[in-house]
Amino acid sequence: MKLSKIIFGISSLLFLMYSALLRMEYPSVPEIIPIHYSAEGPDGFGNKIFLWLGVAFNALLLVFIGFILFFPQKMFGKNNDYLESSPEQAIKNRQIFLSVVSVIITLIFCGLSLKEIIL
Repeated sequence: MKLSKIIFGISSLLFLMYSALLRMEYPSVPEIIPIHYSAEGPDGFGNKIFLWLGVAFNALLLVFIGFILFFPQKMFGKNNDYLESSPEQAIKNRQIFLSVVSVIITLIFCGLSLKEIIL
């Protein structure tokens, strides 16, 4: 199995675990939550439904990145203007980079509202 798909699987697993945790803890989350922070602390508040907005946006980004990882021929052309020794190596490097980006994106989205879910 390709390394990029294993790394992308980690981000998908993190996303599913975070979504399940939000679903289980959602009834206990206060109706009004902070949605914006400044140096002085929270300065913007909104409904708890905003927690699902982050989940939806994360899901869209994962679908987009997953499409690129699983169908690279649609995104990367087979030309010879890559810095790597071969087009296959160039595509492999880009897939690994995108899979690492997917993990970082998922960790950021999970961390943004995890404080509101746990407290």
